Amino acid sequence: MKNRMKKGLALLLGAAMTTGLLAGCGSEGGSENSAASGSEGGNASAEAGGSASDAGGADTSEHVDLKMYLIGERTPDFDEVYGKINEILEEKLNCSISVDFLSWGEHDTKYSLLFSSKEDFDLIFTASSWCHYEQTVSLGGFYPLSEEFIQTYAPDIWEVVPEVAWDQAKIDGQIYMVPNYQNEFAQDVLAVRGDLMEKYNIDQITSWDELKAFYLACAADGMYASQGGPWYQYFQAQGLATTGGAPHGGELVLYHTQDPSDTGFYYLLDWDGFTDYCRQMKELADAGCWSPDVLNSSDERQTGLLTGRTAGMVWNLGSCTTYGKQANTENPDWNVTLIDPVADLPKKVQPYINNGVAINQNSKNKERAMMVLNEFYTNPAVQDLAMLGIEGKHWEAVGDDQYKVIDESGFGVSSNCNWGWNNAAIQRTEYIEDKTPLDDVREAMEESWNNNIKEAHVLDGFNFDSTKVSTQFAAVEAAMGNYYDPLVSGLVNDVDQSIEDLRTALESAGIRDVLAEMESQAASYIAEKQAN
Repeated sequence: MKNRMKKGLALLLGAAMTTGLLAGCGSEGGSENSAASGSEGGNASAEAGGSASDAGGADTSEHVDLKMYLIGERTPDFDEVYGKINEILEEKLNCSISVDFLSWGEHDTKYSLLFSSKEDFDLIFTASSWCHYEQTVSLGGFYPLSEEFIQTYAPDIWEVVPEVAWDQAKIDGQIYMVPNYQNEFAQDVLAVRGDLMEKYNIDQITSWDELKAFYLACAADGMYASQGGPWYQYFQAQGLATTGGAPHGGELVLYHTQDPSDTGFYYLLDWDGFTDYCRQMKELADAGCWSPDVLNSSDERQTGLLTGRTAGMVWNLGSCTTYGKQANTENPDWNVTLIDPVADLPKKVQPYINNGVAINQNSKNKERAMMVLNEFYTNPAVQDLAMLGIEGKHWEAVGDDQYKVIDESGFGVSSNCNWGWNNAAIQRTEYIEDKTPLDDVREAMEESWNNNIKEAHVLDGFNFDSTKVSTQFAAVEAAMGNYYDPLVSGLVNDVDQSIEDLRTALESAGIRDVLAEMESQAASYIAEKQAN
């Protein structure tokens, strides 16, 4: 176990960063899903024998057809790609796999029905908080994975996944999913116009004060700085992070992710920092740092930057790179670049259980299902197929560990819910043929982040289950909608009075019941983790 942890940490520090949404990865600000390869295990792409696993003593003499559920939409070439995957599985494990999808619009309602109806299937994508992990475990839907079971039927996975990931996956001391392995950072950045930074004599923006100075300089020049206030950048500068499962996407209750010894919660209405932020936002809003109509706008995050209406945009690293490059292509004199206003802080890696795969408790082929997952997770040929599609049709190899897109219209890079078996040790990174200065900035930022990963905090993997206080939770969410957004955008007449109005509304809604239940669950969670 100790050796595995050392190996995992070495991979963690050496693997290139993954950012982006997953379309639904419950992270701060979202993250894109392009994992990078580590120093181990190159991609011998076309060879079925890429995994070190074999039958491991299991009886594979009888052919079985497995079934897996993924989240999202089936792409046009999905079945063709999985036909190639099945050729590998047939040869190595004497089995095949078929896949059904639960769409983004239906998985919230249909996921639990698969288990209550005892549907016959074997594997399913899951994730802590946003994709039914804790709830399904509480319903008895997932098969518990003992260390012996994993080591026997998925020995390569056992070697790759770091110990901290297995610990995060434990509920009451038992593992119920195989977590993905990638560095997915809970960190937004900004894409800003470099020509305006130069105009305002601002050389760098690496702190909250420098960011605020840039916003005020934009306003003084008659330019909107962004499409709203930089709330995440503020509390991250204080070392805080959102709490998984807390109201309003985790924003109402924060915790000190930079200080592992501080295991308390920061309820916004009891935290002086929130009042300070709201007062600063009113200052910026009154100065004209964003449109006074921002709360009624239907613009997407990138719209202001691309149209020249704002000097920048806030999003994850991948999205800011994509739209920054688009803005530079259309307006070369803008010189859009990337900034991290909390550059000095160690970076929080999202919990590995943000994406994973579980085995159905009612599966008739649990051992074979685990062996198949071992192939998806650790066989480079299967990884390439599931993430990129068919070589020569959807992508082409560049060296041993990079790829170049040929055509994404039929499959799409990382667009087919391959996230549950992301493996940063073997995944390819995209080859950029004509690098721009913005690409160089991104690479430097990625390298800096990977070399500055923060110490783990026990609450990094905590996710609140609001089932016992669902009525109060819903009322709190409704109250937030009426008061919170104007406050964090500085669009109120009297900050102190508006905070008191929000406080009164939340108290009436039952926030204390929610907080008490959250603290109780956190205490149990911490005790369990410390015991292990």
